[in-house]
Amino acid sequence: MNNRILKALPAKEYRILSSQSKEVMLPKGAVLHEAGERIGQVYFPNDAMISYLSGTAEGESVEVCVVGNEGVVGIAALLSDSTAFRAVVQVPGSAVRISRDVLRREFKRGESLHRVLLHYTNALLIQVAQTAVCNKFHSVEERFCRWLLLAHDRTSGDKLPLTQETIARILGSRRASVSVVAGALQKKGVIEYSRGTITIRDRKRLESLACECYGTISAAHSKIDSHS
Repeated sequence: MNNRILKALPAKEYRILSSQSKEVMLPKGAVLHEAGERIGQVYFPNDAMISYLSGTAEGESVEVCVVGNEGVVGIAALLSDSTAFRAVVQVPGSAVRISRDVLRREFKRGESLHRVLLHYTNALLIQVAQTAVCNKFHSVEERFCRWLLLAHDRTSGDKLPLTQETIARILGSRRASVSVVAGALQKKGVIEYSRGTITIRDRKRLESLACECYGTISAAHSKIDSHS
């Protein structure tokens, strides 16, 4: 179990949750929640990564935040019966699944769970806001590097099973622009791209090429651990 929220809980609170949860595998492309639909289950990813997507009436969409082992998919269940975003698995892996009703009950009863989830919600809001700033003001290369770093932090290993087309949709950019950036990064030895898989080769160089948004988002989520 690699989810940081669950690992931060005292043994007693964790046992209560784990007795009412189930570990499941999340395949790539699976839709966990649709925008506007009722949230029945929430997911604490271990090594899977999920995108929250916001769309238009014309069917276009862009990512507003990502969730991995630092968080929970379906946190809106604490505030409402439905979510405003579509949650799609981008990197397959495992997660701990808990019903919305159980999470609500234990959120009210469990002191540590209550505190950690409030801090996580704040960090998620910071990520959504910073992503909007990033999409507006930063280059495709900076955004691409920022996204790869966030994905690398939230998954296991250096290989990410992602196509350039998928990343272009996530970033709201043209595929041709992402292809040019990916090619340049590969020539610099920062990444390797082959058959729908991106391999991180030089993490430090990737950090130097990303915009400051990566640091802002990471700092917000790191505070969760300090408050646990």
